[in-house]
Amino acid sequence: MQRWRYVYAIIPVKKEMTFGPIGIQGENVHTLHIRDLAAVISDARQKKYEILDYGIPHQEVLEKVMEHSHEFNQNCTIPMRFGQVATESDIKTFLSRNYPKLKMYFGKLEGKKELGLKVTRKIDPTIKEIAASNIKIRTMRKQIQGKPLEKTFHQRLELGTKISQELEKQGEQIATDIFTRLSGISADRKLNKNLSDEMVLNAAFLVDKKKEQDFDQLVNTLEQEYGDLNLKYVIAPPFNFVNIRIRS
Repeated sequence: MQRWRYVYAIIPVKKEMTFGPIGIQGENVHTLHIRDLAAVISDARQKKYEILDYGIPHQEVLEKVMEHSHEFNQNCTIPMRFGQVATESDIKTFLSRNYPKLKMYFGKLEGKKELGLKVTRKIDPTIKEIAASNIKIRTMRKQIQGKPLEKTFHQRLELGTKISQELEKQGEQIATDIFTRLSGISADRKLNKNLSDEMVLNAAFLVDKKKEQDFDQLVNTLEQEYGDLNLKYVIAPPFNFVNIRIRS
């Protein structure tokens, strides 16, 4: 009978390591080795897992492994996407076949962190600002002000479209400025899809640990410059800068 293993990450280490019973469904997390690389695994009681049920323990294992990264040869971790389940034989074959690619990734990630930045704004105050500062919108509002709704329906639709366009235009300008300026102190960067109407920018930056303070200072500077924006970043496993899967 085949025994399945859940794979959390790949780390550059020769020595066997164990992280305790912190895995999905309380399983013990440990390493499986090929040469100077190891997969961080635990026993898998099933072949498929739902991210809503087990996404948090998956993330917690990655965070625990990253806490031990100072013990690794290159002080970095390649995270695996959620739900990677395979046999030990398949995992060893994967490590062996992808050895050059994995070593390339470790070279890219060494001494760096992924910083995930989300920039948000409050919509209502922004709309009021646009309505007050844009001459065309101001004129359109005056033309329909005090008139019956049914007689100004199309004008109101046109006004709403114009405001929406200005919101999008302003958001794109802000996002481009922030993304460009932070890219200047990053080794790599990735632009992701915004998750809400309030979100102006959703991006990830690969930053040298020596430049993390510079990144933090620039984020604070940008927040002060724009005033009405909220800029928040978190340290995350470098999912945005590696693309490794045992199973699709």
